[in-house]
Amino acid sequence: MMITMHENTVRKLLSLNQNFYNDLAGPFADSRVRPQPGFHRLLEELPQPCDYLLDVGCGDGRLGRFLQARRAIRWYTGVDFSAELLARAEAITMGDFHQRDISRPGSLYGLGQYQAITCLATLQHIPGTANRQNLVDEMAHALMPGGRIFISTWQFLGSERQQRKITDWSIVGLSEQDVEPNDYLLTWQREEFGLRYVRLIDENEIARLAAASGLRVADQFRADGREGNLSLYTILEFAETAVSS
Repeated sequence: MMITMHENTVRKLLSLNQNFYNDLAGPFADSRVRPQPGFHRLLEELPQPCDYLLDVGCGDGRLGRFLQARRAIRWYTGVDFSAELLARAEAITMGDFHQRDISRPGSLYGLGQYQAITCLATLQHIPGTANRQNLVDEMAHALMPGGRIFISTWQFLGSERQQRKITDWSIVGLSEQDVEPNDYLLTWQREEFGLRYVRLIDENEIARLAAASGLRVADQFRADGREGNLSLYTILEFAETAVSS
């Protein structure tokens, strides 16, 4: 049964994250200059050829630059809610960019279809089960036959270092009863202080989201972080691909 988060709570969590990424766009982007180790594995799993890639939650376009430098894609399209991060992306990344609220229905409308769609470290910031399901649905609708969706989610509970960032909901006027199980409030303390809403999305939740959108898990692996396993990467395909292959 799908849990429905109260709309007021959804708006509060979205506002929290929007303020974080707008106010700390510079320090946040500067802390993620190098490609994540998981990018190299994704490079190997891209459909061939891969002319068009959609990056949902593109930030400053880091993934696009990584793939373009290796001539892995012909055209890159990025979508993000942060005007500040998109401005950075447009300045240093070849492609087209769109400011959209990906937590809301229709955020990918009119962008066309793609051989590959990425949603890296982004789905975890969408509050509400129904809203996360809607985004996966929209990515599935934007995927070409034979294409692949690549999702990464932060497995922060697997690190004592990351667990220390978890703080109490009361700081933002909420309680555990207001949010869903596996929802957390985390601090950011690099140069400036910030707060972010983050959902722990594990293998089971990814599988449920995929199945409800007519997708299947083709592969999964862990990478990134000092520990080398803080991101769960999931590669999704249309479910009928498994039947016909």
